[in-house]
Amino acid sequence: MATIQSAAEISPLLAHLKGRTITALQVLGINSLKSASPPPEALAGEVVSAVEIVERTININTAGHLITFDLQRTGRVVLHEAVEPFRLAAGTTRPTVRLLMDDGSGLDLTEPAKTKRITATISAQPE
Repeated sequence: MATIQSAAEISPLLAHLKGRTITALQVLGINSLKSASPPPEALAGEVVSAVEIVERTININTAGHLITFDLQRTGRVVLHEAVEPFRLAAGTTRPTVRLLMDDGSGLDLTEPAKTKRITATISAQPE
């Protein structure tokens, strides 16, 4: 079993996101998206203004939205310097969530088991 990442280990991975523009958010875990409005597509073009991790919860702020990921007990954050939108292919492991950025980089939120417990919530910033 993989070791659990601490907030201190995850924080530098998230720091890469600040100032970057989101190109897409793919929520690939069937029950992982816990909000219906706004949809993940609304994040395209938003610039990340702040990121934080508190225990196992990640908050990503843009001018228009707050994105919250709860990693639960076993979720991991994997930073990719170059990544494409996920497409199912033989021999590939599907992440629960993939966040794609304008510089070609991205983050995967992954879990070791088939049961997906990581949650994603998108909310509009108060005006």
